[in-house]
Formats: sequence, C-alpha cells, structure tokens
Amino acid sequence: MKTTTCIIDDDAIYRMIIVKMIKHIDSSVDVLECENGRSGMACLERLKNSFDKVVVLLDINMPVLDGWGFLDEMKTCSFYGLPQVVIYLVSSSTDESDIVKSKGYTNLKGFFHKPLTSEDIRAILST
Repeated sequence: MKTTTCIIDDDAIYRMIIVKMIKHIDSSVDVLECENGRSGMACLERLKNSFDKVVVLLDINMPVLDGWGFLDEMKTCSFYGLPQVVIYLVSSSTDESDIVKSKGYTNLKGFFHKPLTSEDIRAILST
C-alpha cells in the first residue's frame, strides 16, 4: 500500500522542513501540503477514493479553518473513519487543555509536539 502524507499547517517553512525529513526517511511517500484546514479537507476529498494510506499531520492553530474545526468537519465527511486515513495533531502548544481536548476525538491517532524529530516521523510513517 502506497503512503501519502498530507501536512496541514499554515507555516510554509515548517512544511518545507517536514517534507525534507519525510523524503529523507522514505522517498516513496507522496507529500501534499495544505496551508489551512479548508484546503486540507479538499485534499482529503480528492484522495478519498484512492487505496493509499493517508497520514495527516494537522496543526491546531491556523487561519480559515483550524485543526479543531477540521476534526469537527471530518465527522460529516464520507472519508470519516476510513481505516487508511490516520490523523496526528502536531502543535507547538504546550497547553494541557489541548492534549485533553484531543483525547475526545476518536479519529486521532496521536498528539506530537513541534518540532518533530526524525524518530517521530519514523513512528508516524510506520503506523
């Protein structure tokens, strides 16, 4: 099964760094970049009929549609709960309430703090 990683984050420099790290670890992974949750939803809509494993790295704080709004909208989408869509929150937030809130979303696989390490990316890609 092919893997596509969708990075949903408003920080272009962060996205560039993560793309380079992913490609260094596994050059076969397709990486798509989205600058907010709205473009991330459109990206997943395009991927929903593929048989690829889709790993989403989702930031919390973004303009247009933030990470929480993205997760709420996911519940109404046709790709909600698909086993090949794996979502991780990736945030610079150290607010304990964000970690607690994330546990209320059953479609989340985990929560990582920025900056991601190579070990974090290896763990994410191996799921």
